Amino acid sequence: MPSAAVPSLKRAFWMHILPLRAAVLLALWRLAEAGLPRLLLAALLAADLLLLAWQFVHFQRSADSHVRHHGGMAPVWGGQLALLFAGFAAAALWWGAFLTSGRPGEPELFTDRMDRLHAAAYRLEASGGGQEIRFEGLITFGLTARLTALIEKTPEAAVLVLSGAGGHIYEARGAAQVILAHGLATRAEGACASACTLLFAAGRTRSMAPGAQLGFHGYGLESGGSLPHVDVAADTEKDRALFRRRGASDAFLARMFDAPQHQLWQLDAETARAAGLLAP
Repeated sequence: MPSAAVPSLKRAFWMHILPLRAAVLLALWRLAEAGLPRLLLAALLAADLLLLAWQFVHFQRSADSHVRHHGGMAPVWGGQLALLFAGFAAAALWWGAFLTSGRPGEPELFTDRMDRLHAAAYRLEASGGGQEIRFEGLITFGLTARLTALIEKTPEAAVLVLSGAGGHIYEARGAAQVILAHGLATRAEGACASACTLLFAAGRTRSMAPGAQLGFHGYGLESGGSLPHVDVAADTEKDRALFRRRGASDAFLARMFDAPQHQLWQLDAETARAAGLLAP
């Protein structure tokens, strides 16, 4: 009978060798995709080598006891061959883990980078327990899509609170159409100027917080020149028509774009109401 201090060959293989090696190989397969620092990998490799050495010695003790008491070599050779294959598999996985260690992440796509930079120019979030949506900052590409997604995510939102210095006029028109389609009320807080006023005008009802101002100025290119595909006069009349449809007075419409491009004609709540910009 084998010594009680040495487990049987079968017990040593199926309890102490196979499950531990399988767990190690599975962990190594995961590590190969993790891109861990090499110093950490080196420490884990040292631990695995110690474990493998312990398993080999443990198996050999059981193998020696098996040969002394039973004499059959086939189980011993089978176990040793299994350990050899496990060692080769571990070596290959460790090699792969070291090759990918510290690997930089996938490069950011240009479109993703631009979306991230554009979104960083403003803050758009639900607040008030989901009853309102707040926009603050510069109107840039992607706002229309993000506003649409946020409204769909928070269908209980009824008010869009606005504060911003303007931005991209075409994106502002798209966001204004979203506001109109969903019947949101708008409220200006602080300064809502230039393209921001298009979003404000689209509100089902429109109001201004104490101290808020609406700012208007004439349109033009930042360079001061002209582009063949940009008709500043047509853009001016297109947005004037939006304010006309939203109830603005003729007196306001006649001078809403009179201020130079880099100045503002600012209206407080009392002046805005007289101009027909607040409703009701």
